[in-house]
Formats: sequence, structure tokens, C-alpha cells
Amino acid sequence: MAFYIKVTKTVSDKLGLTEIRNRTADGNVLLWQADISSIKGNTIIERASKVGGICLLPQQAKVEIDGTNNPVEVSTPPEYENMPDEEIPDELTPSDLTNEEEVLS
Repeated sequence: MAFYIKVTKTVSDKLGLTEIRNRTADGNVLLWQADISSIKGNTIIERASKVGGICLLPQQAKVEIDGTNNPVEVSTPPEYENMPDEEIPDELTPSDLTNEEEVLS
């Protein structure tokens, strides 16, 4: 099953993905599963939690883009708060971003 991963803008900025991914109505960012494939974890849900995010089904992601009265809460882990952009560990570098399907319209 395909998921989108909702993360804070800070996390997305550190991963270098904010400008190429959809934003949610509350100012957060929707990443693709491949964007966090290099994060340690056995499942996509574990990887999403490591970056303070949450997995959303495509329909849920669309609602987050359009705006909802009850947006899903995400957080910024402390290691992303104070990390200079030039010191992003290899583990946090996004994998191949060119072979993914189109972002939600």
C-alpha cells in the first residue's frame, strides 16, 4: 500500500524536499515513501516516526492539502531542530527522487 508521509517543514527542509513536494493546508509537507527509504526502520511507519511524521493514505493526504478542521499532528525531532543544512547525515539524504509517480493534484 502506498503512503504519503506528512512531516514538518523543518524536517522537509533538512531533507532538501520542501520545494518539490506538496504542502498541506497547515504548512507541513507531504513526502513520498522513497524520500525516507534511507531512514533506519523496518517499516515505512517506523521510518515516518523517526522523522516525526505520520503515514497517510492518498485520500487522507488530499484532505490535508485541501484543508481540514482536524489536521494530523506531526512534530520535529530534536536532531532536526539544530542540524545545520550542510551537516545532514547520509542516513537522511533522500534516495532516487526521479523515478516516483506524480504528486497528488
